Amino acid sequence: MLGNMIFKITDLIYRFVALNLIWFMFFLMGVGVLGFMPATVALFSVIRKWLMGEEDLKLFKMFFHYYKTEFIRSNIIWSIFLVIFYIIYVNFTFVPYYYDQHIHIFLYVIIFSVAFIAIMTLVNTFSVMAHFEFKTLQYIKVAFGMVFFKPLNTLMQLMWLIAYYILAIQSTTIFVVLGVSVFAFILMSINYRTFVRNTSS
Repeated sequence: MLGNMIFKITDLIYRFVALNLIWFMFFLMGVGVLGFMPATVALFSVIRKWLMGEEDLKLFKMFFHYYKTEFIRSNIIWSIFLVIFYIIYVNFTFVPYYYDQHIHIFLYVIIFSVAFIAIMTLVNTFSVMAHFEFKTLQYIKVAFGMVFFKPLNTLMQLMWLIAYYILAIQSTTIFVVLGVSVFAFILMSINYRTFVRNTSS
């Protein structure tokens, strides 16, 4: 029994490490900017298969399938988010120069609130694209709605993002070896339960 447990643990670690390396390779294949979104959606899609109980998977072949399938659509969505983040950044930098000092705090609260919603929407978009088949803009709408209609999920995701950030700073080696795959596994697990519950109800 102990030997079987050790085997399962080492096999799980192997799969996380392998997925992390595959994600990084496909990220570089897209020259970073173009590779980030399709590689991450592919990562979430493979992890979804794990959560469905399909553990005996050809990781590279399946990852490449999702990467290729979602390359254009995911980059369209990624472009939309980049524009949103750029607008947020511009507004943030303009505050000290174009507004009276007594309303700076109020404006910063608004800007950071919008930034938080945008980030959490992006986080949900990975899971939504991995699980559903929608029209391009529908993915963003559903992911946006989940931020508000599933506040507990949003809170858990936020806590994980903070923990993940601390881990990345404190344990750089672990982050490099396991970082992206474990990050995606936790986030996909949180949303997958909601997807299954709502689909079956």
